[in-house]
Amino acid sequence: MATLVGDPATPQGKYVVLDTTVSSASSVIVPQLSGHQGDAGRIVYLAIKDGKTPHNMDGQKLVLKAKDASGTPKVSDTMTAVDSSAGGLVQFTVPSQFYQADGPYNTAYFELRSTSSDTVISTINVSFEVLESATIMTTGQSEVYNNEMSNTMESVNASISNQLQALQTQVSNAATLAKTAQASLDAITAAAQANSFATLSGDNKFTGNNNFGGNTTIENLSSPTIDSLKSTLTNNINAVSESVSSQLSGKLVVSENWTRNYTLGGAFTAPQGGTNQFALSRYKIMDGLSIITGRGDLVVNSSNEYYEGTITLPWVVDNADTAFAQIYWNDANGASSYALPHLGVRSNQIGISMKGARTNKTVRLSLVIFTQDY
Repeated sequence: MATLVGDPATPQGKYVVLDTTVSSASSVIVPQLSGHQGDAGRIVYLAIKDGKTPHNMDGQKLVLKAKDASGTPKVSDTMTAVDSSAGGLVQFTVPSQFYQADGPYNTAYFELRSTSSDTVISTINVSFEVLESATIMTTGQSEVYNNEMSNTMESVNASISNQLQALQTQVSNAATLAKTAQASLDAITAAAQANSFATLSGDNKFTGNNNFGGNTTIENLSSPTIDSLKSTLTNNINAVSESVSSQLSGKLVVSENWTRNYTLGGAFTAPQGGTNQFALSRYKIMDGLSIITGRGDLVVNSSNEYYEGTITLPWVVDNADTAFAQIYWNDANGASSYALPHLGVRSNQIGISMKGARTNKTVRLSLVIFTQDY
């Protein structure tokens, strides 16, 4: 068993006290978070306090962020129950993915966040460890886990689906209106062509109310009213068509096609020659929301095990946006590696933190960013 760093957590019955006023340089040991390799997850009872005063949890949530003994990032927002909002008493379920690599966690802390603005209110450092299992031969390699990102993507996907459903409804309604207008125009034209409009023989001008009884034959029909009505209906049909085109415009369109208008920094440089150099595109998928994609080759050069490369984009992004990155390379010795993107606050620069020393190696980067239009 490892010696954990920090002061032991204060118990409050079955709850463990987390103090939001403790210095960011301090840590609290929470044995209830510790478990064995292969655990299916643990429920931890927490009492959130501001000093000695219970912290009101209305409109707030906890997010656990950590790096395990192997250096693999883990993120979870599984605050599964609020026993007392005013008393700051909550239940937090630590997923099984936190219990893969044995040993003490290198870094671990709870973020107290606002659920409406997603801003961080307080950060509380904690210490715990994963004990080696006596029955499991191996649990496999520790994997990056981030269920908060999955929840965010589910929200984005639901928003996109709702917008597309609304657009489909508008197009369907516009098509129905166009069919109705066209049917009315066809009926009036057919009536005129079938001599369905009555008149007396000779030159006549009707200025009052007239009733026609019996059979009426029209050999030559000229009517400014009908011509005007036909013109009006034709204009309405054209307007409906323009409305449909307007509704469809700006949806899922490429606003900037493949571009290399970016700057590389940190451990990243551009390859010399070749036809697959990294390039970017931006797609506008709805009002105020775009997707930035990038794909191609970069050169990584770092003798350090942990390092960072940067890409200065031609567009501004924000740390409230969502970014994914995947880097592919051939590694003969099979060493574990990862690449994690992170965004600044209203900045056109994205950083990609990486593990695995590479000396002038060409890698292939795939990048996706869901971003607001700034």
